[in-house]
Amino acid sequence: MKKKIIVFPASKWQLGLIKYLKKNNYFVYSLDDSIYAEGHKVSDKILKIQTSNLREIKKFIKRENCKIISSCSDIGQKFINRINGKKNDHFNKIIQRNLQKKISLNTPLFFNNKNFNKLNFMKCKKKVICKPIYGSGSKNITYLDKYKKFKNKKIFYEQYIEGVEYNVDGFLYNKRVFFYGIMEKKKIKKSKTVSYIIKQNSLKRKIIKEIEEVLKKFIFASKYPNGPFHMEVIIQKKTNKIFLVEGHPREVGFNMYYLACKSITGQNLYKNYVYVKINKKLNDRDIISKNIYKNYCCRYIPIKKSGTIKNIHFKKFKDKKNIRTFINIFKKNNEVLDNNNDDASRMGYIMSFSNKKNYNLETYTKDILNKYFVINYY
Repeated sequence: MKKKIIVFPASKWQLGLIKYLKKNNYFVYSLDDSIYAEGHKVSDKILKIQTSNLREIKKFIKRENCKIISSCSDIGQKFINRINGKKNDHFNKIIQRNLQKKISLNTPLFFNNKNFNKLNFMKCKKKVICKPIYGSGSKNITYLDKYKKFKNKKIFYEQYIEGVEYNVDGFLYNKRVFFYGIMEKKKIKKSKTVSYIIKQNSLKRKIIKEIEEVLKKFIFASKYPNGPFHMEVIIQKKTNKIFLVEGHPREVGFNMYYLACKSITGQNLYKNYVYVKINKKLNDRDIISKNIYKNYCCRYIPIKKSGTIKNIHFKKFKDKKNIRTFINIFKKNNEVLDNNNDDASRMGYIMSFSNKKNYNLETYTKDILNKYFVINYY
């Protein structure tokens, strides 16, 4: 008899998980309040219960003896925690900052809505970032260099740390931390969106080890569950101090885990994720990175203006020798685009991988974007 799995949400970014489960003989229910969710088209059956009805979902899980899982989604992980009666402390940025202080990690000055005032603004040297306490996807993040206090009690304020930001992705299993990539984040000049280029770092081994030790300390103190993790850190200019921006007990989104990290590690990351969720044993050979590619770059394609898409596509192209490129367009013809300052302001990506360290894949992906990407508006 097939084991039953519920996947929530059932958006574009869960399609790979649903397809993996079906291919491996699981019976998949898709759960999403949107009847247009793409996962509904490929799952075995739509679970027609509103997500607000936790009681009915819990009864269904117990009656059908099934598991509920989610990939690449804060919303999904928070929802599953509620189903399983667990707190969502891992997603609370104030709790994260307090924990960082407790375990003596470098921590920016930070304030809640009650205690942020002009005096504390001055202590931050007039450079402050405002963030939602439970936010994700870089939504509603504001930079302040002039004092301003918002009425929204769900945001907090912290000192702006100037430096270079990095994504760090990996896998936690039985109190062992496996690192898959420390990737430099680079914002394109004149771009409104948070970050568009994520590429192989050029850090010295000593700094890499320091980053890994900082994150291990935080992961263990946070009591992360087995499975993928995604962290963001900043190395401060001048001091080289390492600051944790935030941590997530889930995968990085936009295929950066199940395509980029999979390509780098040479591992079946969907299998590993599913195994820890259904309590099946993994071996080291399944988890440890094989370091297939030493050089990589992901270039997100920005939404440069709002409007309705008439036509969007890539023209055919052929990779240079020793380079492998993947392209993906998130948007469709006739879709309305909004140029917002968050991670949703992306039309697609170009990911290139190579073992030739001297190849400049940042320039290579830019050339592909300029020569082969086409978008026309009405």
